[in-house]
Amino acid sequence: MNEYIKVSRIVRSVLSDARHLDELIDAETTPLAQQICYGVCRHYYYLTAVLGRLLDKPLPAKHQDLQALLLAALYSVDHLKRPAHASVNAAVSAAAGLKKGWAKGLINGVLRRYLRERETLVSNLADDNPEVQFNHPAWLIDELRIAWPDHWQSILTANLQQAPMTLRVNRKRLARDDYLERLASADMRAAAGELSEDSIILESATAVARLPGFAEGSVSVQDEAAQLAAGLLHLSRGQRVLDACAAPGGKSCHILEVAEVNLVAVDRDRKRIGRIQENLERLSLTADIRDLALEDLVDAEGFDRVLLDAPCSATGIIRRHPDIKLLRQKSDIAKLADIQRALLHKAFDLLKPGGELVYATCSVLPTENESLISAFLDDCEHAFSLPTTLPGVSDSLIKTSHGVQLLPTPAGHDGFFYARIGKAS
Repeated sequence: MNEYIKVSRIVRSVLSDARHLDELIDAETTPLAQQICYGVCRHYYYLTAVLGRLLDKPLPAKHQDLQALLLAALYSVDHLKRPAHASVNAAVSAAAGLKKGWAKGLINGVLRRYLRERETLVSNLADDNPEVQFNHPAWLIDELRIAWPDHWQSILTANLQQAPMTLRVNRKRLARDDYLERLASADMRAAAGELSEDSIILESATAVARLPGFAEGSVSVQDEAAQLAAGLLHLSRGQRVLDACAAPGGKSCHILEVAEVNLVAVDRDRKRIGRIQENLERLSLTADIRDLALEDLVDAEGFDRVLLDAPCSATGIIRRHPDIKLLRQKSDIAKLADIQRALLHKAFDLLKPGGELVYATCSVLPTENESLISAFLDDCEHAFSLPTTLPGVSDSLIKTSHGVQLLPTPAGHDGFFYARIGKAS
């Protein structure tokens, strides 16, 4: 199949059906097709503006697959390391596969004109249009500008970069320095992370099958910011620990690598909960996995530690999931905050007196983070804020009144928020 046919169908489904790239990209999606899909979403607002100047009138909704094809071709012309005419020819050929052979002339004409007139066409394209300038929806730009007046542009810039591949060394198997040596022996350039003592950042991404010892459980793939959860729990041997929204299991596995605890991992997503067991088996770890919503969990004994990695806007991981910019709406944030608040109250109820809870999101919006924690502490007389101290230093780490906010960095960690809450004895 012409790769542009696959790309067109995937991008159309993102735009028309509000489906995530992760759902749509399958084993039949080639690395090149995947790159183009992610690239279109990453540069969507710019590409759409360019296409608007190339078309005499917008394409009807019934031809959104054709729109997606043209966006993919424009991205390819600008970003793929191959002759531009190859991208043009592939896009023209794809029209027949979409059963729109009549559009070959249109596609060829639009793309050839772009090659001839590119400099003129993009001139002043972003003037008075922040969506085009920053390749983000206007509502999110405004939210970031208000929340982070000194950092909003750096957040937007980081979101447009491809995130690095970050590893978590299994400290039960070997030390980080030892694994760095193994990578060097395999001619893979890498460096230790700054925040997590188990993190390694690869200079170039690679297939996990090529990672030394991956199949045997020596290492896992996990962003450095996400690796901080286990340390913030202040774990001790024999504790009962709840991972309240556990799928796909990265944090659960790290908890078990850090300490000998009795872990209960809960998640309501049946499609993803199987991955928890897969990760545990590869790492030779054991947990009590429960396929149910946190709201339905009944546990009379209670937990010494609770990790609540709450569902959120995912605005801190846009560089890994650029489709978030197209799928998330401003109205979602308040709805998510309501869900987070309810989950936090439930998770806190499951905590033993004297226990500690870590609240986490991969969001950079205070409504889901600092503001929510502050309101919770005001509402709950038995809850109190605990210091949220991280072992490393990052220019994109901001102390808040009740936690820490990590902002996404181009060559480092994702955007994440953490807060520690204690329960009075």
